[in-house]
Amino acid sequence: MGELDRDASRATAGADFIEWNFSLVRRESPWSVEQSMTQLLAHENAEGFGPRMSDAVQDDARIIDELGRRQTPTAVAALRGFQAMSPVDTQRELARAHADRLVREGHPEPPWAATIGHVRMEGCWWAHDHFGETAIVLATFSYDGADEHGVLAVIDRTIGGGRFRELTLGLRVASMLDILRDVNGGDDGMVSEALDPAMARRLLEDAVATSDEIAEMPEYNLTPLPSTYRKMRALTLARARGLSDVPSPPEIFPSTVEIELLKQTFLASDAAAGLAGGEPTRQAVDLLVEQFVEQAACHPLHLGPRRVLAVLGLAALATAAAADPAVGRVLPEVATAWIGWSAAERGLPADATERLLSAAGPACERLRSAVADGSNQA
Repeated sequence: MGELDRDASRATAGADFIEWNFSLVRRESPWSVEQSMTQLLAHENAEGFGPRMSDAVQDDARIIDELGRRQTPTAVAALRGFQAMSPVDTQRELARAHADRLVREGHPEPPWAATIGHVRMEGCWWAHDHFGETAIVLATFSYDGADEHGVLAVIDRTIGGGRFRELTLGLRVASMLDILRDVNGGDDGMVSEALDPAMARRLLEDAVATSDEIAEMPEYNLTPLPSTYRKMRALTLARARGLSDVPSPPEIFPSTVEIELLKQTFLASDAAAGLAGGEPTRQAVDLLVEQFVEQAACHPLHLGPRRVLAVLGLAALATAAAADPAVGRVLPEVATAWIGWSAAERGLPADATERLLSAAGPACERLRSAVADGSNQA
């Protein structure tokens, strides 16, 4: 059997299974269909294993085409499910086109077709730290007051566009709101407040994109994604689309010219007044900022404790500094000064600045030791 035959066989089997599934839920509520579809689109077995998401997307496209060739009411229902829930824009359109054609040919619509996905957003909130490193997003929805539910996501924003640490579907919205209230004003400085739905959409969609990349590239060797991720992925994206017509624009990353201006401004500031002058200090600033921009992929002023610990702990940073002893000697002091200056430039509250500098102090000392070790080995 050739590859094309195997693909066709998998598509037939997949379409058979989904039609069977829809024969059970065809007369259920749109909310029940959505819960069923997000499980189906996870492509995950009972043990929690499944194909790569990139392979699963190709399988879904073949299944949609196979369903479009079937002259059955359950095929129409399945296609409407894909139209509402597929994470891929082109697949939602393909499913819609197939379903519309089958309906024109006389096949009945499922009773929930006109309402699936048309939820009412009941509220949108988040808790976040002052550093932009952690966000807890809660968006709640209902079908005109019925089937109320919420998506609660804990997002680590230090990695790419953010990755999910936790992802939960809750049916007790009041309890989920209590979680946000409990973290407000705690020792970690989290702030809870209402969130612009367009911003919530961007946070959720960016976290899905980054989490997908991490899932496809295990060599990153990061903490595993939440066990709920695959099963929640399609529903999370569907609800993100329901928050606003478009996501809010991404944060503007400074250009090369703007980064150079930042470095010059720092060197002329009071924060740098105590540093040794000359070329080694300028080179140390260049090296430090390059690591924040290239390795941490963050704005060089938007620093938090975890970003600082990660960048100052990079072996590449210590190795590069050790290659020039004059740069290596001043780099820890430059890092301390830059981090303190960045807090002042951003206008961080005093308690947040204290937490940032508390993380930076030991990190700079470890950097000093790493540079010294590298210099001794050179």
